[in-house]
Amino acid sequence: MHNILMIDDEPIIVDSLYRLLSELKEPALQVWKAYSAQEGLLVMEQNRIDVLVTDVRMPGMSGLELCSLVRSQWPGCKVIFLSGYSEFEYLQTALRQDAFDYLLKPIDDETVVEAIRKVILQINKETQEEDEVSRAGEQLHKAHDLLKRDFMNHLLQEKALTMERVHEQIQTLQLPVSPDGRLILMIGRVDRWPNGYAAREKLLLHYAIGNIVEEYIGQACKFVSHTEGRHLTWILQSGGPGRHGSTGDLLQLHGHLTKMLGQIQASIQQFLKLSCSFVVSGPEIDWLQLQQTYVSLCDLLQRGIGLDADIILVDKAEALLAHHHHETELLQQEAKRNVYQLVHLLEAGEQDSFHELLARFFHSVQSSVFLDYGLQAEIFSHLSSMFLSYMNARRITQTVGLQMDFEFLFSFSKHSDWFALEESFSQLAKLLFSSTEVGLKEQKKEIVEKVDAYINKSLHQNISLELLAKHIHLSQSYLSRLYHTEKGCSISDRIKDLRLARAKELLLEDGLKIKEVAAQLGFDNVPYFTKFFKKHVGVTPQDYRQSHK
Repeated sequence: MHNILMIDDEPIIVDSLYRLLSELKEPALQVWKAYSAQEGLLVMEQNRIDVLVTDVRMPGMSGLELCSLVRSQWPGCKVIFLSGYSEFEYLQTALRQDAFDYLLKPIDDETVVEAIRKVILQINKETQEEDEVSRAGEQLHKAHDLLKRDFMNHLLQEKALTMERVHEQIQTLQLPVSPDGRLILMIGRVDRWPNGYAAREKLLLHYAIGNIVEEYIGQACKFVSHTEGRHLTWILQSGGPGRHGSTGDLLQLHGHLTKMLGQIQASIQQFLKLSCSFVVSGPEIDWLQLQQTYVSLCDLLQRGIGLDADIILVDKAEALLAHHHHETELLQQEAKRNVYQLVHLLEAGEQDSFHELLARFFHSVQSSVFLDYGLQAEIFSHLSSMFLSYMNARRITQTVGLQMDFEFLFSFSKHSDWFALEESFSQLAKLLFSSTEVGLKEQKKEIVEKVDAYINKSLHQNISLELLAKHIHLSQSYLSRLYHTEKGCSISDRIKDLRLARAKELLLEDGLKIKEVAAQLGFDNVPYFTKFFKKHVGVTPQDYRQSHK
């Protein structure tokens, strides 16, 4: 099977050619596509490319410039240029680049398929003419990095690896380490990426970090480096280039390495403006222990995801985890308590208090350097559930989704650290408070009106805050605060004012005795009603009636 890569800044052309060639049964092709020269280079870094089909003119880097870069990595790659320009200078330059073909756009399917079949036939012919042994050696050299990556992945992730395979691969790949010696394993990670870094930029900075580390350790030991996902990994042996180290040398290297890590972190911060953490195994790790050790060290870095950056963990890190076990239990209790309080503040619409508590809670979580991954996921689950329940109960999930992508609520692994997670939750909370602010005002107004209506209807009863809270289905403290905020007076003052207003109305009605007025306002006896009325109006009920008649 041959690998073919198509690059054009016009997606409709790339997608059309991709579908056309992917459906071909003969010849068998592995088809890749890219919409820019930069995307194409990323594909070529990970895969052998036999045929490159590229536009001549593209933003950033032309197809002609790209051709030179491709040839530097894959000398045998055949190039077919696509262009909407028929000027002689482009054709002439393409021919100097030893292009296999030059097709003018627009092109029909038959022309493309014919050109691809011709180039595959040419590749097959050249392949057959090469000496098999020489060709295998050249291919091995070209694919060295890919084969090394594959071997390292097996070494660090495969439990059933044998020493025979280790010997074979080290010899075949000519790695600068010995299969007979013991090792030190070191893993690093970037603590937090600045916003806006693309995958290619992160990859380049990973290489830059590797270069800085290797400048410090290059003369002190032999090593093999590897980058996978967020982790940078080094397998270290004592002895240095061209020398064989003893067990004593390995112990000395381990001590030397732990002293250098602080300087390494400082250099990375100075030159790359990045914060990095490192974890180092104990000395004398066996080759077949690498997988288990690697998993353990990655777990330590995952737990150390808190506020502290530039972490250095060496050898006895598991003992430190046991030391912090009690702290983790306390944090679990604190998490549940804080989430309960956050739910209350979110429901109550108290935005400032909510954000203040959220910030304190995350600061507490981040301050715990060793945080079990299960507890991290539990905290994330509680907070995500809180926001989703809030949106679903108000049927605003779809509306909020149009303003903010809240896919982050469904996958903990999407967040590089707690800082990024806190920012996401904080932004969502601000949006929710903003979206529901108008509704909350209307809701508070409605609650106050219900309270007043109930008081007016129940003036003949003994009205209490407890009775009103049960009727409105709110807590007494919250109802009291809400009413005072909205009306500018307490509920007890409101009850008093409404009773007095109603008393004045009833006293002016003909035929009603003062005893009957008192009964309609919830007073058991006339003297108490008289005392209440005179205290707040200044005259007795009888005097008020006479003066107004």
